[in-house]
Amino acid sequence: MTCDVRWDVRVPEGLRGLPPEERRQVVAAILSLADEPVPAGARPLGEPPGPFRLVLGRFWIVYVFDPRSNAVIVYQVLKDGQLLNA
Repeated sequence: MTCDVRWDVRVPEGLRGLPPEERRQVVAAILSLADEPVPAGARPLGEPPGPFRLVLGRFWIVYVFDPRSNAVIVYQVLKDGQLLNA
């Protein structure tokens, strides 16, 4: 199953300033959600169908998977210590 991956305008802000290798790793993890929208490492943030977080090293990828539209919407990339914006 391949999902449509969409990025919120806040995602580039979370990627800004990352070293190139870390940025590539985070972007690759986001793009991999197209093939596996809820990978083994993903954890819900609240009640389903609420958002998920995928931890990649010192980063959180915060996203929603909508099976009705077969889409993954990535809302934020957070570094350790950052607060989640609603």
